[in-house]
Amino acid sequence: MKLIINADDFGLSKSISDGIIDGILGGYITSTSIMINMDYAKYAINKAIENNINCIGLHINLTVGKPVIKNMNLTDDNGTFLYNKNQINNPNLTYEDVHNEIMAQIELFNKYSEGKIKLDHLNCHHHLYDNPNILKALIDIATDLNLPIRNENNVKYKCPDILYMGFTIKNVNIDAIKKMIDLYKNDNIVVELCTHSGYVDDYTKTVTGYIGREEELKVLKYAKEIGLFDNIQLINYKEF
Repeated sequence: MKLIINADDFGLSKSISDGIIDGILGGYITSTSIMINMDYAKYAINKAIENNINCIGLHINLTVGKPVIKNMNLTDDNGTFLYNKNQINNPNLTYEDVHNEIMAQIELFNKYSEGKIKLDHLNCHHHLYDNPNILKALIDIATDLNLPIRNENNVKYKCPDILYMGFTIKNVNIDAIKKMIDLYKNDNIVVELCTHSGYVDDYTKTVTGYIGREEELKVLKYAKEIGLFDNIQLINYKEF
């Protein structure tokens, strides 16, 4: 078993980004994915560069904040992305809308990173693979850039074998980590453990309803301290 421990929502806030950086430096997070259209994305990239961290993918965001390219097909009257299921079921959304926005987000990442970090994977905020136009645009761009993506809905593309969602948000405890390891430790596969780790400050509470992020960070740190990862090869997407 090889394990990618990925923290979503890098750049969503300063405190989330700081927590993810600490987790990577501590060896209990191995990968992260950035919400490049959010206010603290540039801060997050600068912190990664300062700490020689380059295990970063794009957390494609079509549901929170504003698009990089103004596009009323993806937004409400205020220019803000339609939220979650409303975007998945958006009748106005086209392949071109999604493709153009994803490419703009990639270009913005490259602008912020100034070539010092290269994206190593793609995934979607709010798990948008159920929309065929979003999924097709994602796979087409991943193919063109030779980047792996997250394994959701058993997508037929280059991705880890398993996406493990049995820890984050609903089962944030050491037993969930142990269960995952027991399930896959003897298998010759790559597992991605999805997490939403980070520190939570007052600003963070204004941009996300999920405030159990510090607990996720603590559990992951504890798992490393007690040796749960000792016999597992921890990797990132560049090593996948």
